[in-house]
Amino acid sequence: MSLAKDLGRRLGRRGPTGNDLPTGNDLPTGWDHGGIDKSDGTGGSGRIGGSGSAGGSAGRVRRLIVAAAWLVTAALAVLAVGRLVHLDDALVWPYSAINALTPLLYLPVYAAVTVGFALRRGRLMILCVLVAAAHLFWTVPELIPGSPEDAPQGSARLRVMTANLLYHNADAGRLGRQIRETSPDVLVLVEVSPLTLAKVQDSGALGAYRYSEVRPRPGAFGAAVFSRFPLSDAAAPEVGGSMSLRATVRVDERRSFVVYAVHTISPTSGDFTRRWREQLDTLRDEVRAARLPVVLAGDFNATRDHRPLRELVSAGVRDAHDVVGAGWTPTWNADMVAFPPVLRIDHVLTSPAFAVTGYRVGSAFGSDHKPVVVDLAMR
Repeated sequence: MSLAKDLGRRLGRRGPTGNDLPTGNDLPTGWDHGGIDKSDGTGGSGRIGGSGSAGGSAGRVRRLIVAAAWLVTAALAVLAVGRLVHLDDALVWPYSAINALTPLLYLPVYAAVTVGFALRRGRLMILCVLVAAAHLFWTVPELIPGSPEDAPQGSARLRVMTANLLYHNADAGRLGRQIRETSPDVLVLVEVSPLTLAKVQDSGALGAYRYSEVRPRPGAFGAAVFSRFPLSDAAAPEVGGSMSLRATVRVDERRSFVVYAVHTISPTSGDFTRRWREQLDTLRDEVRAARLPVVLAGDFNATRDHRPLRELVSAGVRDAHDVVGAGWTPTWNADMVAFPPVLRIDHVLTSPAFAVTGYRVGSAFGSDHKPVVVDLAMR
């Protein structure tokens, strides 16, 4: 109850001198019926009714922020559950793209958990924490640093380099400098077109390789292997509609291995994703059936967030990056200034017969991929 009304009731609306108390219309300027001084301190009359309007606006903004946080978190939760229950088997596309973007796609959930904490939305916070936990479980292993393995006594040391040339890259010859500097024993190139092959040959970097298996193709699916060691039993079967080059490398009289120049199709549509899975599944089956150690090097168009790649690794090979704990080393997209590399889709996978003694990612050379260089010691 307002002060004026209370006094009026107690005094019968009579002032101390017996005069009537002023009514609402007779109140001095700056006072309302509730007896609250609304003057601005300068003699003018203020209005506090605007603060209620401002409070209403702030409330609406808070509700919109909470609604947006719920919407984003719920959508990410659905995607996460879909990944956990292997929904990508039924929805091959666009789940292949969604899973590839896992490191970045789930970042908004951390903003949403901040909203939940700041505005005390308990259920929102719980859902955010669950989604964030899944994201960290999937992403953190890629970031954990490690160290190279030691070369076993009596092992054969060799270096492998792989690079996607980008079939229309007129600057592919720039890779020649990195080839000379790193001096790989086995060089695996994909997207070897007549153009890119000529550019790398013109750089003079391939002259040191006595042995080679070269299958240039117009378009994106040519491949080549250059080696200081003898090559034999080369084959280039069609897998999933694209060529798959492999050859046996003889390191010495006691040791040989099979090298695969890997380039799967990019899973950017339903049809392409089915072909991509067929190619990775075929590699998995070949790894399981292999009688010799294997090295699979090239552009897999897959990250550790893609189950077909994880199944390939589980078939009996190791990702050289993970063995040494190389951390955040994306290889694609290397040719866009506004969009730096964010995905690691170029890999070197090896049988346990190899110790991984070094790993690094090279520099850009006009392709959309960066080269990968791995040091191995064959037991």
